[in-house]
Amino acid sequence: MFDLRNVTRRWSPFVVVPLIALLIGVTVAIASNPSSMTRERVSTRGANHSPSPAASALVPSVTEPGVLGKSPQLVAAGPQALAGMTPNRAVGSADAKTWSTLVPPPNASGIAMDPGNPQRGITGGATIRLTADGGASWKAVLVPPPAGGPFQVLGVSPFDGKVWFFVHQGKLLRTRDASATWRDIPGLPVLSNPILAAGLAFGEFFITSGNRVFDLIDNAQQLNELPALPATLSVTALAATGSASASLVARASDGKLYLLKGASWVVAGGAPGGTMTAGAKGVILIGDGSAKLGSPGWIKYSFDGGANWYQAIGLPYDQSIEAIAGQPTSSVFFAYCYGGDVYTSTDGGRAWSLYTRALRTTSG
Repeated sequence: MFDLRNVTRRWSPFVVVPLIALLIGVTVAIASNPSSMTRERVSTRGANHSPSPAASALVPSVTEPGVLGKSPQLVAAGPQALAGMTPNRAVGSADAKTWSTLVPPPNASGIAMDPGNPQRGITGGATIRLTADGGASWKAVLVPPPAGGPFQVLGVSPFDGKVWFFVHQGKLLRTRDASATWRDIPGLPVLSNPILAAGLAFGEFFITSGNRVFDLIDNAQQLNELPALPATLSVTALAATGSASASLVARASDGKLYLLKGASWVVAGGAPGGTMTAGAKGVILIGDGSAKLGSPGWIKYSFDGGANWYQAIGLPYDQSIEAIAGQPTSSVFFAYCYGGDVYTSTDGGRAWSLYTRALRTTSG
């Protein structure tokens, strides 16, 4: 009679021993190389570190610049609304999900997008035109502005999409009602290569001309001149800080970083070169701005007025940082990378995570 117990006793040494050896081998293999059994999931939000090259098999490395190229202007309006602009293109989203692209119509010059509603934008040149349908149509403004073009676009207010700023014939031109009325702002010098930056209070802006800096209050209904930088310099970048010790930070034509402390500008010693912005509690952020692919991007931050600088974490390994934006009262920042990826930080610029790849020029 066939006895299963005898067969089991007879053959078990030949089955159990190899099976145990096989299990031991698999365990050792997993311990030495976990990625052989699992693939790392690359999240688009919330990660503290960007994926390493080995973990990015699911996400092709960028091979060409993103849709905004190098040195764009980045404007943030709240925790999600974001607009990026170059002289001939604007891209933005109000919800981090859908992205709109605007390009100037024929014979126009410059462009700005309402970061709170990316379907709306303005453009300059010989005349001023506007769109409210994502660039499908461009129309003349409601009321023509004061004579004397061409009109150089400075921007749309991140506080109120009906407030626009232009420069024409060296004068600052503003509308507070989406072109129903216009005003040339008195009390300013002839503007040369002006830079406009949002301030701390609703409707507050700062504008520069050469080495001079002005505080525009209530959408330029009032203005105050602030201390000027040394006469040999001009301001090339400007940001307001949410700090009691320094109200503004400026990059000057000598490449140095200056902080406005009380009635004088002081050099932030040891500050690296690159694109910069500032935010709540006096944090200052600087990105490399090197317009490179295939090498890591970096951001350095300081929360003590530039006395010390620290390296941020979580940024891409394959593209440089071309623009950074936040708000003076917020610890949320965005960074546009040369390959088109956008990163965000919610802790004042210390740790970054991927926000979107929607601005790449390739399907990757």
